[in-house]
Amino acid sequence: MDWLFEHDTALKVLAVLVAVAVWVQVNTSTPQQVEKGVAASVSWTPPVSPALHVVAPRPAEVTVDIRGTPSAVSSVGAAAYVNLNKIARPGTYTLPVSATVPAGTSLVSVTPSTVTVTVIEYASKSFSVKLQTSGNLADGYGVQATSIPNPHAVVKGPVGAVKKVAAVVARLPLSGQTSSFSIQAALVAVNRDGVPVKGVTVSPSSRLADVTVSPDKTVPVTVKYSGLPATGFSVGTISVSPLHVTLYGPASVLAGISAVYTTPVDIAGATGSVTATPSLKLPSGVTASVPSTVTVTIAVQ
Repeated sequence: MDWLFEHDTALKVLAVLVAVAVWVQVNTSTPQQVEKGVAASVSWTPPVSPALHVVAPRPAEVTVDIRGTPSAVSSVGAAAYVNLNKIARPGTYTLPVSATVPAGTSLVSVTPSTVTVTVIEYASKSFSVKLQTSGNLADGYGVQATSIPNPHAVVKGPVGAVKKVAAVVARLPLSGQTSSFSIQAALVAVNRDGVPVKGVTVSPSSRLADVTVSPDKTVPVTVKYSGLPATGFSVGTISVSPLHVTLYGPASVLAGISAVYTTPVDIAGATGSVTATPSLKLPSGVTASVPSTVTVTIAVQ
């Protein structure tokens, strides 16, 4: 042993061997640590009120830097989020980004560390669906009736946008139709000018609508009256509203109709103008574009 201490070279060799052994021991017992940046989309916890809606954070993606062994940092699982559960009002907020990292790793940093979040107030409103036709039927055909079995829809969106909605319409394309049909009509939220309102959704997005199509013909309304005015009075101008009506029915029946007549208006003994709402006398199987009555005024002078 004394010999070993008397030889400087031997001591140096021994020291090197010991150092190498220690290095090997440390590096084999402690796994190598590496860092890695992981891209993560920013999610969020919901605000206090269900009426508040979150616009996607800006930026929508951050980088989560993690540290760990090569196998650990290669795991999928880094996630980024902002906490909105204390947000109770609409507005724009700058909030810190939190992150979760895969097992066996540690969080180093999040870049950027904050994001901008816009929170807006949502509203919903119910509407009765209005039917709106577009296009023209084939010549000689008309729309006898339209109906929608379930005429209700709900519009949802930012408060300001929902306030602009005046109606929800179901658009029915008619081009070239010669027979009755049913269609799943798209529902559109429109403003007072009939222009679609942007930024809102309509639920459901469509409704089943029925359209009754038949041959049509427009003819004048002819007034019938019965009786005579009082002695010394005579019948003057006769007016009727509407002047013409559109009839719907079998083409063979419509071909024989040149005018439609009212039920007689009684003017017996009249000494002044008579106003009445007589019915239209329609052949079997024929309907009119107006209600069952018209307005007639017979001047007696």
